[in-house]
Amino acid sequence: MRRAQSKSSPTHEHARRIARAIAKGAPPPFSAALDLYCETSPREIFTSFAEAARHMPPAGSDESLAIGYLFLLQRLLEHLRYRTDSGYADAATLIAEFQAHVVAQVEAGAVDAGMLAFVAGALHQSKIAASAALAAAVSRQPFGDGEDAPLPTDVRAALAGMLESCGGDPFLLADSLIEAAHAMPADARSTLAAALALSGLAEARAAAVLLLLDREPSVRGTVAGALAQVAAALTPADLRRMIAMRNWRPENERAAIDAIVRKARAAGIDCAPWEAGGVETIFASCIDGSGAQGFFLMSAAGRKVRVSTILTKDGLADASTGEPESLRQIERSLQETDAPMLDVSRGYLDGMVAHHLALGLAKGEVPPPGLLQVAETIGGVDWQPARLSITEAIAGLIADAPQSLRKPAAVATALHRSDELADLQVVAQSWFEDDPQIAQAVARTGGRERRKLADYLLHTYIARRRDRWTDIVGRTALWMRAASSPNQLCWPELAIVAKALTDGHDMTDIGLMRDVALRTIAALSDARRLRRAYARRELRPPPDPARPPRDARRRRDRAQARPAGE
Repeated sequence: MRRAQSKSSPTHEHARRIARAIAKGAPPPFSAALDLYCETSPREIFTSFAEAARHMPPAGSDESLAIGYLFLLQRLLEHLRYRTDSGYADAATLIAEFQAHVVAQVEAGAVDAGMLAFVAGALHQSKIAASAALAAAVSRQPFGDGEDAPLPTDVRAALAGMLESCGGDPFLLADSLIEAAHAMPADARSTLAAALALSGLAEARAAAVLLLLDREPSVRGTVAGALAQVAAALTPADLRRMIAMRNWRPENERAAIDAIVRKARAAGIDCAPWEAGGVETIFASCIDGSGAQGFFLMSAAGRKVRVSTILTKDGLADASTGEPESLRQIERSLQETDAPMLDVSRGYLDGMVAHHLALGLAKGEVPPPGLLQVAETIGGVDWQPARLSITEAIAGLIADAPQSLRKPAAVATALHRSDELADLQVVAQSWFEDDPQIAQAVARTGGRERRKLADYLLHTYIARRRDRWTDIVGRTALWMRAASSPNQLCWPELAIVAKALTDGHDMTDIGLMRDVALRTIAALSDARRLRRAYARRELRPPPDPARPPRDARRRRDRAQARPAGE
């Protein structure tokens, strides 16, 4: 393992802050300073891993600090995954190098099975696939209290213990198993899924039903086969969940669900109705430059409120429902959210979920099991995959826009001044391009002559992504139109911009797109400068209010070291 770094390093300072917050029961203090650190310090994944292993019991004696380093590791990995999504080969290489390093530490006996599971969890949370070598290393580790096998001999007893720790909640058990098994080979994960279905425990079968939405097709196929064997033992709630998720799976996998449902019904099992539920408020974030959007659903739970979240990004990326919280806690969470949010209609939520279900299925992806829990919390849904036609949606927006804005002169003015729309000042902060080719083009100029470079980008790289920007601008207009007070927002002007993009209008004549190009140049120039600054160690961690400045500590230490009376 790498030697522990000095306590004044940014990595140590950030890990300490996270550890202190967690120890107080507060969420990790994610901030702009932490994001800057993660963006400029990608190789600190090795230090974070080493320090987590050094401090985690039984090898170490400071579990809180070890967890702080693990949170930091996950955040660093997530930033690397963002860069791999944008096509940066160096980020993908670094992730591969890190996984190889972890495997080497395991084989050297420097890392135990517990730490390996923590790393697998960090990869899962960062949505990074485990390498074949890491999966092989995980498969050689004991499962639970077993000796050498990936599954213990008494699977039923092990699953009963896991169910007890999850309070009998099948959603929590499925989430825990998906995270724990993230780095397992597909065949081992399939064996575990089948064991759930055939365990004879009702709650374990319920969790197996949720694994019909596992990311791996082979796992979905195995668990479907196992559930077919025990279809007569399924509960009415299991049946309802399978029927709800049937069309969330690829078309060639739906017959397996139908076969299980037929066997269950032949055994006299009726489908349970949706339980009482509802949603009081739906907040939707803006669409960011990557096309991602989040939903924040608030449902009454006695005197408290239960929050469900859905994240969309060319599919259903994440979905979950939390425990009931006080309204004050939820308001605090909303205040800490960086992305602008609007109170939107239920129809808008349903349409966006249907759209992203269709996008995911087109890529062979299924939504996370948490989407079923969200559906149950809000009292039932009929979410069916249905792709949104952005051109038809834009046409509808234009038809609803004020007549005065549709005149040629007004359209020309709206396009030219679209970079001045007040409602977009915060929304569009993430609207820029970020990929290796554009980064190289910006680097060649050193960021100089930005106006000419912006024109060049608009005629080349950005022009090739016209459809993507049509989607982002058009969906932003739909988002504003779906707000509880849409008449106060600039959705008509955005609809005009989206239609111009659809019609092939010259992007250099659209103020908003010129702003995207200029922001791209600024963002990539700043990122390059910051990485160089970090390489020269010019960046310093933000001051820690709980720790006096170094000079003050030195003066204090010298004073304490003086003999009495001196």
